[in-house]
Amino acid sequence: MSTDGSSQPPAASASGSSANPRAAYHRVKKTPELPAAEAVRLRMTPIAVAGTLVWTVALILTQLFREQLADSGREWWGACALTGVVIGLLGTAAMVVADRRHFGGDRKG
Repeated sequence: MSTDGSSQPPAASASGSSANPRAAYHRVKKTPELPAAEAVRLRMTPIAVAGTLVWTVALILTQLFREQLADSGREWWGACALTGVVIGLLGTAAMVVADRRHFGGDRKG
């Protein structure tokens, strides 16, 4: 409803009709259209391998310092590191499959 109580849209002004959203958009728009960014193609397998290697180092360290960890009540750290290695191996396998599907078997990034 307009300000004068009628249900008609206001009359078009000399600079263009504000009833046409497309025309109003083009009058207000100040910047040119930017092209869409290209999708980032990133292999996930090396990231999963790196995380698994970190957990493996943690597992080795917990086994080297097993007595000290047990004396301080932290013997569960070894189990935590072992769990990280197992989950990391599963995740690495999943990322290998996902990367092959996403990149189609090519070895280039």
